[in-house]
Amino acid sequence: MTKALFASLRILLPILILVLAIRCANPVMPSGGIKDTDPPEVVSSMPLNKSVLFNGRTLILTFNEFVKLEKAQEQILISPPPQTKPEFRLRGKSLIIRFEEDLLPQTTYSVFFGDAIVDLTESNPLKGYNFVFSTGDILDSMSFKGNVFNAFDLKPAENVFAMLYLLSQADTIPPDSLPYVKKPYYVTRTDRNGNFRFNNLKNEQFKIFALSDMNSNFIYDMAGELIAFSDSLIMPEFTPEPVIDSLLVTDSLEFSDEEIDTELAAAQKTADSLLQLQTDSLSFVHALRLAMFQEVDSTQKLLRAEMVKPGLLRFAFRQAAYDVEINSLDTLPDTLNIMPMFTRMGDTLLWYFRPGIADSIHLTITKDTLIRDTLHLSLIPRQAAQARRLTRRDTAEREFLAWTANIPNRKLEIETPLQLNFGYPVVEKNLPDSVMMVINSDTLHFKPALTRSDSLGLSYRFDYDFLPGQQYTFTLPDSVFTGLNRLVSDSIRLSFKVPPPEDYGNLFMDISMAEGKHYVIQLLGTKEAVLREYFVTQSGRLTIRNLNPGKYRLKAIDDCNQNRRWDTGNYLKAIQPEEVIYFNKELDIRANWDFEESWKLE
Repeated sequence: MTKALFASLRILLPILILVLAIRCANPVMPSGGIKDTDPPEVVSSMPLNKSVLFNGRTLILTFNEFVKLEKAQEQILISPPPQTKPEFRLRGKSLIIRFEEDLLPQTTYSVFFGDAIVDLTESNPLKGYNFVFSTGDILDSMSFKGNVFNAFDLKPAENVFAMLYLLSQADTIPPDSLPYVKKPYYVTRTDRNGNFRFNNLKNEQFKIFALSDMNSNFIYDMAGELIAFSDSLIMPEFTPEPVIDSLLVTDSLEFSDEEIDTELAAAQKTADSLLQLQTDSLSFVHALRLAMFQEVDSTQKLLRAEMVKPGLLRFAFRQAAYDVEINSLDTLPDTLNIMPMFTRMGDTLLWYFRPGIADSIHLTITKDTLIRDTLHLSLIPRQAAQARRLTRRDTAEREFLAWTANIPNRKLEIETPLQLNFGYPVVEKNLPDSVMMVINSDTLHFKPALTRSDSLGLSYRFDYDFLPGQQYTFTLPDSVFTGLNRLVSDSIRLSFKVPPPEDYGNLFMDISMAEGKHYVIQLLGTKEAVLREYFVTQSGRLTIRNLNPGKYRLKAIDDCNQNRRWDTGNYLKAIQPEEVIYFNKELDIRANWDFEESWKLE
C-alpha cells in the first residue's frame, strides 16, 4: 500500500506543480494602492528661502514630486508687486519664476503662493507657501500676528485672507478705498483657528483688512464677501532674523538635477528648521482681533415678487420696505380683498387675497427714485404639464381651511396660551355657545372664547387658563372659521397636556453691566436657535422660568443703537459690528431644579 501511494504521488506531484505555475502566470490587475493625500514639499530652492543679496531675476523651487500650477495669476501674490507679472514655468519637478524687470535694490520680496502649487496626480495643494528673499544685505524683520473671527457667533474665520496695505499705495485715492481698488502689499491666510502671522515686514505703519475673497483677486469687489478691519493703523514688532548666506544666486535657466544635490537640500532643511524655531519662539506684545462680517447693501431693491400659493403674493426687498409704494395699474374688484402684512424684519411684504377673482395683476413699485419697477404677475396657479386624471376619491374629497396648533407632541407649555394658526386670514368665525371638554376624566361644558393675535387674523388664542398637570380634550365643530380663500375649517379636535411645574427647571442669572449699556440677552437651543429673548438695560437678576430639561447657551448682544437686534458693520463708515458675548459655559438644565449663575458683561 505504501509503495503504491508513493508511486501515485510521484505521478501527481509534477502535475500539481505545473497547474500552480500556470495559475501564478496569469496576469492580475494591480491594486490602486493608498490614495495620495500629502501636499508637495519644497526640498530645495535657488536661492534659499530667506536669503539675502539676491541680484538676479530667476527663482527656482524644486519639489519632492511633480507639481502643476492652478490659477497662478489669481493665487500668487508678490510683494512689493512688480510692474510686469513674472513668468512661471515648470521643468521636471522644479518651478521657475522669471521676473521681467530688475528688482528694486535693498528690498525684501515675498512671494505668496496661496493654493496655486498642487501635486500632479491628486491636486493636493501646498497651502499658503511663502518664499522670501532680499536684494539687500538684510531682510525686513518686523512681524505681526492676529486673529479673525465671525462677528455674529465668534467662530474662527478659517482660510480667509489677512491683508496689509502701505499708505503709500493710496497715491491719489483715499486710504479707505485701498481694498476696493488695490491689491495688498502683504497677504497671508488664517488657519483653522482664525490665526494669522506676518513676518519680514517693513518697519512702517499698515492698514489691515481681512477678506473672504470669493473670486480670488484680493480685491473687495463682490457682494457676499465677508470683511474685517481695524479702526486704526497697526505697527508691526521687531523680530530678529537669522542670517542665511545667499547660495546659488543665479540668473540662468540652465541647470541640472546634479546641481540640486543633497548638500543643498540639507542646507535648506537646516535653514527651514532654524526659521521654524525662531518663529515658534516669537513673543508678541500685541495680537489684533478682527471681527468679520457681511455688509448690508444700503441700496433698496426688489429682490423678487412671486405667488407663493393661490391667494398669496410675496414681495421680498433688500431692506425694510415700509416706505415702498405698491399700486395696481388695473382697476381691481373689491371682492379681491387684498390684505397686506409685513414680516417681522419688514423686508418682506405679504399680500393675501381672495383667489379666483382675477387672472393677473399689473403693479408699479416705487420708492423715491431708487425703485421704479413695473410688474405683471399671474394669479393663476401653475398647472402640471399633463393634467392628472381625477379619481372618484379626488372628486369626493372636500378641501378645508388649513390650521395648526402650538401643541407639538400634544403638549402645551406651562403659562403659554393655546393658539390656532391658519394658512389664510380668517374673515369670519362662528363659535358655538359651548362644547364638551374633558379635563382628565371629568367632563364639563366649555364656552370657547378667542382673541385675534395679529392684524390679519392668521392666529387666534384661547382666552382660558389651562392649568398645569391637567389633560384637556375638546372639539370645535366644522365651519367655525372661514378663510379669505372661502374655505371653512373642518372639525378641530384638540387633545393636550399641560406639564406640572416640577417637569421644568428655572434659571436665575445675576447680570452686572456698565451704566448706560443696553444688551439683548438670547437663550439659545441647538444650532443657535433663539428660544427666548430679553432686553436688559441695567444690572440685576434675570429670571428665566419653566425651561425644559436640556442644554442651553446664553448670548448677549451689545445693542448700541437700541433697536433690539444685532447689527452688522460698515467699512466706509468705520462702524464695527455690534459686539457679541457668550456666557462662559453651557447650561445643563434639569427638571425640578433651580440654577443660579452670575455674568459680568464686559
